[in-house]
Amino acid sequence: MDFRWLPLDEGKEIWDEALGFFPEAPFSLLYGWRQVYESALRLKTFYLLAETGGRVQGLCPLVFMKSPWIGKGNFLISLPYMTRAGLWAVDSECRQAMVQCLIEKALELKADFVELRQLEDQPLPAAVCNKEHVQMLLELPEDWALYEKRIAPRLRQVRKALAAGLEIREGRSEALLRDFYRVFSRRMQELFFPVYPLNYFQRILAVFKDRCRLLLVYQGEKPLGGMLLFEYGTTLSAPYVAALIQSQAFFPNQLLYYSAIRRAWEKGFRSFDFCRSQTDSGTFAFKSQWKARPRPLAYQYPLCRSAGSLPTVQQAQGSLTFRLAEKIWPHLPLPVTQWLGGRLIKQLILA
Repeated sequence: MDFRWLPLDEGKEIWDEALGFFPEAPFSLLYGWRQVYESALRLKTFYLLAETGGRVQGLCPLVFMKSPWIGKGNFLISLPYMTRAGLWAVDSECRQAMVQCLIEKALELKADFVELRQLEDQPLPAAVCNKEHVQMLLELPEDWALYEKRIAPRLRQVRKALAAGLEIREGRSEALLRDFYRVFSRRMQELFFPVYPLNYFQRILAVFKDRCRLLLVYQGEKPLGGMLLFEYGTTLSAPYVAALIQSQAFFPNQLLYYSAIRRAWEKGFRSFDFCRSQTDSGTFAFKSQWKARPRPLAYQYPLCRSAGSLPTVQQAQGSLTFRLAEKIWPHLPLPVTQWLGGRLIKQLILA
């Protein structure tokens, strides 16, 4: 078996074609994300291809990150800012050989951790796991009227949103993006979370122009919420969503999700991906109200400095860094959090 670390400018065609061997692979495996990481965030990427006789046997995308806070060390992650990505192989023998190849690359880069974000039913040999998260997935119904009956409380909230004058706008324009980014930045500030730079979303829309759209909810000319939608295979995903907390009385989030799910159903997608949540969190409960079901995730560490140093959300929330962010972040001007966020997010390995 041969292993190749693909050069940045040579791998797209062979990589995306090879995804056909792995129909369960998520949208994060598309090669275009490599361009987004490299150009928008200046993060170094490593894409591993396994072949036998010229036939692809396995894939694994990785991003190299340095974390001075949570986890404190160097990480190879597949992939940051994604619900899941991980290692894909045709059989266990290939998987084991690829894991060894990843570890060798990590040692070469002086990385302390290799993190593979995968479903729980894709275990790796002797890997330490973090099982804090689940993927929330809605299998779309054949009968829309029956689905509306199942979500009757949410439907009443949607009607209230419409009665309050809220409306949906959809597209890819720079004006829509800037409105989305303003809302998204404000919500991230409320959550004490560094926001991605505007260029990150600009690059996503540019690289995936046939797959991505923005969906925003407005009251008059004021944006109250928005989401970025991503089409891949039989699934429509919503990886980036935000709504202003002060507008909750008008139910913008409910109108936003209802509109997105309805669009997915109308376009013939089989599932709607709400992406990641922590088990039993507020977002977990909200997504469950739309009848999304949890798929257990296992973030696996074939290379881990020590089990005690495994980075977790619980560890982060108890850290001095988080306590300081709680006190300082909400009081900074929004442009300052946008400027700082674009620099800090590159070091946030839990995102």
